[in-house]
Amino acid sequence: MLHMVNSFTQLRENLIEISNEQNVAFLNGAKSFGQLFKSSLLKVSVDTMAITALPLDCWLKERLKSWVQLSGHEGTIIPASNHTLWKKQPSSNTIEAQAYQKIMKDPWLNDLTPKYYKEIFHKNESFIEIQDLLAQFCDTESRAIMDIKIGQRTFLENEVSNQKKRPDLYKKMIDIDPNEPTEEEHTEGAITKLRYMQFRERESSTATLGFRIEAAKTSEGALKKNFKKIKTEEQITETLLNFFEDYETGKIRRQVLERLYEMRDKIEKSEFFKHHEVVGSSLLIVHDRIKAGVWMIDFAKSNEVDDNLILDHRRKWEVGNHEDGYLVGIDNLIKLIENINERNENIE
Repeated sequence: MLHMVNSFTQLRENLIEISNEQNVAFLNGAKSFGQLFKSSLLKVSVDTMAITALPLDCWLKERLKSWVQLSGHEGTIIPASNHTLWKKQPSSNTIEAQAYQKIMKDPWLNDLTPKYYKEIFHKNESFIEIQDLLAQFCDTESRAIMDIKIGQRTFLENEVSNQKKRPDLYKKMIDIDPNEPTEEEHTEGAITKLRYMQFRERESSTATLGFRIEAAKTSEGALKKNFKKIKTEEQITETLLNFFEDYETGKIRRQVLERLYEMRDKIEKSEFFKHHEVVGSSLLIVHDRIKAGVWMIDFAKSNEVDDNLILDHRRKWEVGNHEDGYLVGIDNLIKLIENINERNENIE
């Protein structure tokens, strides 16, 4: 195993020492860390050579150049290897790690989320290491990514009683709609988290459809996050059409739809979902010209409920029943994509 090194030259020399003749010629011509990454020696797991061969800061700098973060993840997710990510966890909060551990043991769910590997502690910070789902889409020029927040409730029940007023949430509110705050809220310049979350649910499609589009990156390369006012079925349909781009007469849409059917069926059978509220979770949709994938991500607010409760994720939320509307969102997303497919088939 290689020792930690502090410079490009040292790394190259160390690699040459253990390389075969063909790789030596390649390595001798390398002029940057990026070129060294192209060596087959570094196309390995974080658990073997790569992360020990290169200083962490340099590794992250190079990996971030080709990696994208969507809504809500800025600064919290970093590439760890060619196939894994580190996701930062809140201090003393193991809810997401525990959720992933349970999901990995649930036969209905373990292929619907990123693979979970372990918890990691680095420089007094906690991370979980999970699969980088983008790594399997090698055609980066045609790769498109969408983050869809799922569920009709985006706040935890214990936040209902939290009366702390926050200026940052007031600012976020007036950035979306300066006329929304009451006179009292304008005077105080602050609102509670519950007030802001319910406002966001009402202003978007969360309350009516059980999902909202948070962010998208198209194959053209632009990261779009201005979806806060996307609310109607017509607006969402137009956004989805632009995202899918109609590769091969709807092949990508059909792949996404089949995956959503599978996901809905497995969630309905899952023991994890029967006993956990899943709040603030997203669907990650990725496609290129050839294939598409859909996964559930973000489980930091997936709390286990009392033993006497069994959730169906479609009932209307009332304080104490812990329903989140997760399946309401998937039902309606399926319906919209079905309508798009049916409309386009009639045109064809």
